[in-house]
Amino acid sequence: CRPLDKEGVAGPASVFVNLICDRLETLDPGFVIPINIRVTDANDNAPVFINAPYVLNISEVTVVGTRVLQGVDAIDNDQQGPFSTVKYSVLPGPHSDFFEFENELEGTLVLKKPLDYESLKTFDVHIRAQDHGEPPRSNDTILTVHVIDADDQNPRFLDDRYTAVLPDPPKKGSALHVKPRDIKAFDQDIGINAPIYYTFNEVGPDYSLFRLNRLTASVTLAKDVSDGELPHPAILVVRATQQDNPDRYALATLTVTKSKDKAIKFLHSVFHIKASEALLPGAMVGTLTNNRPQDNFRYFVSDQNILKTFSLNTKGEITLKKKLDYEEMPEYTFKVFATDGVTNDSTTVNISVVDVNEWEPRFRYPHYEFFVAGAYEPSEPLGRIEAADGDKRDMLTLELRGANASLFSITHDGELRLKGGVMRNGVKGTAHLTVVATDSGHPPKQASVPVTVHFNDPGDMASIISSRGNGGVLLAGLGAILLILVFVVALLAAYIWKVKKNSQTSPSPPGGSLSSKKDPLSPKKVTTNPMFENSSGATRGPPAGSTFSASALGGVPTAEGKTRSPKVHPAPLPPPLWPSSASASSRVKKLSWGDDKTDTDSLDNVNNVEQGPSKVLESSNLTVYF
Repeated sequence: CRPLDKEGVAGPASVFVNLICDRLETLDPGFVIPINIRVTDANDNAPVFINAPYVLNISEVTVVGTRVLQGVDAIDNDQQGPFSTVKYSVLPGPHSDFFEFENELEGTLVLKKPLDYESLKTFDVHIRAQDHGEPPRSNDTILTVHVIDADDQNPRFLDDRYTAVLPDPPKKGSALHVKPRDIKAFDQDIGINAPIYYTFNEVGPDYSLFRLNRLTASVTLAKDVSDGELPHPAILVVRATQQDNPDRYALATLTVTKSKDKAIKFLHSVFHIKASEALLPGAMVGTLTNNRPQDNFRYFVSDQNILKTFSLNTKGEITLKKKLDYEEMPEYTFKVFATDGVTNDSTTVNISVVDVNEWEPRFRYPHYEFFVAGAYEPSEPLGRIEAADGDKRDMLTLELRGANASLFSITHDGELRLKGGVMRNGVKGTAHLTVVATDSGHPPKQASVPVTVHFNDPGDMASIISSRGNGGVLLAGLGAILLILVFVVALLAAYIWKVKKNSQTSPSPPGGSLSSKKDPLSPKKVTTNPMFENSSGATRGPPAGSTFSASALGGVPTAEGKTRSPKVHPAPLPPPLWPSSASASSRVKKLSWGDDKTDTDSLDNVNNVEQGPSKVLESSNLTVYF
């Protein structure tokens, strides 16, 4: 049994058969039924690359966007249609960012990123061909890329500076012993490695004393050197040039001295020094070390203004002359020259000022107050909080704190807004919060400022606060107030009960419960108040001739006090005049703490009230003591 295959590879692409039908047990002729089986295509074939894997040789100076490979091709054996349509892509990988397909339906690769032979000489890229079936079928292959070196680098000396001492005796043809090694340069384009030739870069009296080998760079004396010649070190500039491209060259210096002493040399070509701006004048910033630390030398700087800030002694020690300020000058760069009178050397000094968090954030105003009238949109800012920091590089972060801080938000530039969840339509009230500014220094410093926001309706502010989740706090506060009120009422009830009990158990004073001011026209008998009686029945009231009025706090001021309390209200206006005896009622109710007795009991108090004269002075007054 063979499988069906539309392509006719694994099996037949179509089947044609005849079905013969014969009727049994009869002489009737049979008939033939033709059957034609048509095979439909299925996505059973994956794309196949032609001539894979691929190899690409490309120059490092190839311009980005150049078509570098057009031979990528894959064939899908499925029938013409989506099952055989192939698209190409570069699979993600370490070097997949160098290439891309110009069109996914065509196998043309385009350079996407510059190449560099010195950093990457060869690498692989994975490519995929995939049809449009459901599900799709795909096939992968590898593109190996070889980067070709181009002449894009200058030659380079093994050392930038060389030194040598004249031989003794300095005769013609004598070779110089060069340090730290023989002069040599190489082409940095390693793939090309062009040959190098050497020459002196300049001409002059010093150059005429020496001869430089064009191929080996060895230096010999061109003539005998007398004692009067070369009184100072000779600095010769040596040039290394590519033979195939004169525009590619490099320079180095050769210092030749007559002295056999060791030539001065800094240990570093560039000294990087960090100095905190908190250093005090006189502090040592750093030392320019050399190969002769026991000797003293003369030092010179390229910029004389540097000496206003720093000083340099004969040991190469740099000290501070005035305080540094990062905001004013974050970095100092200058060259230093040293000489012992015969040899010399130079170096570059870079002093970086380390910033110190000196300043706290500062707000423009000590207090911010904003007023909101009418309807308010959350997109509109209530106002702006302005803050700054004296440290140049510090960034400020603004934060809201306080009981009402959750109602508001603040942007990085200080715009204060009401949060969008709170809708306001002509409301009033007052909200208090604090804005805290924190800088990014080390250690960070903070400053705060109070902010008050006024709205229209005081009652609506409470609704906003409750809408923001403070209802529990308000309920707790109201509950606490209610407990305090219950406690106060209980104390008052206990006090009243105790007073009533004492008034019922102790004998009633003969004077009744009403006390009036002394009237020259009235009898001498005065009605006393039970509150001024002690346990022995003696009156505790004020001395005779003294007049008091009720206090706003419910107490009676002492007789000795000369100054009235500001919370004590004056006595009320005089009460109406007592009527004459003819019109006076025979039933007078006693005013006392025991006023809850029946009217029958109060009839006994009639005898305690004396009949006054028919005419009473208008100046008479009634004072009730509680």
